[in-house]
Amino acid sequence: MRIALISAYNDRCYGLRCIASYLRRRGHEVWLLCFKCFQSVLVPRENREAWNSALSATYPPITESWEEGTMLVPYIHPSTEQEWQLFLDKLSAIRPDLIGLTVATSSYEASCEATRRIRRLLPGVPIIWGGIHATICPEECLQNVDMVCVGEGEEAMAELAADPERTDIVGIWRRRNGQIIRTPFRPLEQDLDRFPFASYGESEWLFEKDQATELTVADKTYFQPIYLSLSQRGCPFLCTYCAHHTIRPRYRGERYVRRRSVDHVLDECARRVRDFGLPTIIFFDDIFVMNRKWIEEFVEKYPKRVGVPFGAYAHPFVSNEAMLRQLKQAGMIFVGIGIQTGSDYVSREIYGRNHGGEEILQLAQAAERNGLILCYDILSNNPYESEADCLDTLRLLTRMPKPYSVVVKKVIFYPGSRISKLDKPRPNLPETTFEFWNQLYLISRHHLIPAEHLLALGQDEYLKANPQIMRSIALGLKRMVEAQNAGRAEVDRLLTEERQVTVRGFLRYTKRLIMSWLPKPIAEALRALKRRLRPTSASR
Repeated sequence: MRIALISAYNDRCYGLRCIASYLRRRGHEVWLLCFKCFQSVLVPRENREAWNSALSATYPPITESWEEGTMLVPYIHPSTEQEWQLFLDKLSAIRPDLIGLTVATSSYEASCEATRRIRRLLPGVPIIWGGIHATICPEECLQNVDMVCVGEGEEAMAELAADPERTDIVGIWRRRNGQIIRTPFRPLEQDLDRFPFASYGESEWLFEKDQATELTVADKTYFQPIYLSLSQRGCPFLCTYCAHHTIRPRYRGERYVRRRSVDHVLDECARRVRDFGLPTIIFFDDIFVMNRKWIEEFVEKYPKRVGVPFGAYAHPFVSNEAMLRQLKQAGMIFVGIGIQTGSDYVSREIYGRNHGGEEILQLAQAAERNGLILCYDILSNNPYESEADCLDTLRLLTRMPKPYSVVVKKVIFYPGSRISKLDKPRPNLPETTFEFWNQLYLISRHHLIPAEHLLALGQDEYLKANPQIMRSIALGLKRMVEAQNAGRAEVDRLLTEERQVTVRGFLRYTKRLIMSWLPKPIAEALRALKRRLRPTSASR
């Protein structure tokens, strides 16, 4: 059978790549068509067209707070009629017998548009949707397509490809004569080594920038940044904001977290290092640093068989210092930790995470002792958060080992998520207040402001009402730190001589170091803040 597998706005599409490989093993001809790239883009607030488009979507994208502005993840950048025509021309040339689309919540509308166009072009060809959104919201998806694959798709798609007319395939729902034909979720495959490696550069096409580009393993610079490596499927935890919380109960009685053998993982990593010249590998497991025996075998074999630096996520309940020490010796250079919040109340009562800030702090300190670069995730803009909760998060960040990188994301209530249904008080802080706190979180990663003064800034009502000033300070600090050769001796002197700086003192040396090269709007914002904080003659 000739099968076209399609991903809109996500050329990483790990699950679809796994299915493509498995279907080829079963003897089918498979093409992977990626319509538009996955992009994370900083969109200025002045770009009203882009913002209106993003916020009017059925499911708006994730937003991240950065010093420079707000990043949309992904950014559903406009498509052109030429790109659609190239895509449809290729699909027509393939002459598929079956078409599958992977659908993420963020790409729902783009998938709907792709399906409408495909149906006009190839009205008799069956189309099936799969992916996270199709699994969580199958009834909604069946309003747009005749079949949906719920859960993991390798075996279900193989059975469908063998007989597209079957209506009893476990894991595939159909809409026929206005009625939905449901089947149970297919039991989870426990032996992940049965599956081949995810497909890269085999019968693969990308439609972007008004061009149709065939991709092969020779396209190293393209595949290096999008390559994903996962050693396991599933997550041992049930955070209320996560898709696992919705999906895992459907597999009661089954082992939900399953891991490939070390040898299977290393064989793939070694192959992709050869194919793409990967300088580093990022393991995208929800939590990689878990299972002591698996880690011990991994650290013994990885340096000899792969050898490039790598990074992954850890968790205070399943990761410990001994594991981190071993992984560091094997080549780990950075570790990600999902802090999400410094408030024990929000962590336990809202997010369903049975740990608080102290456990996270201890894990981060263990990583620092072993020379690992630290990367933290924070969830913000949570309607259940109070300002006291935000202050707790800032307080925890000031205690975390520095320097570190931090990603501040707005919490999203996905369809079916438990967090959207909690019977808990909602302070519903204004967006401007959250922006103020988000910029403080970003500032906290630098050494330049003592913790007590950063916490004092968190009490300033004027800054809360004018978060653009705080953003200007955060951006100035970021640029100053990035300019490693500019004023380093002066920074060291000031930090030595003015360790107990006041907010006014901080502004003096910030102005002295960066005012000359800051963009004019930022410089003006800093001057406005200085005027605001300058004592009046009466107060003297």
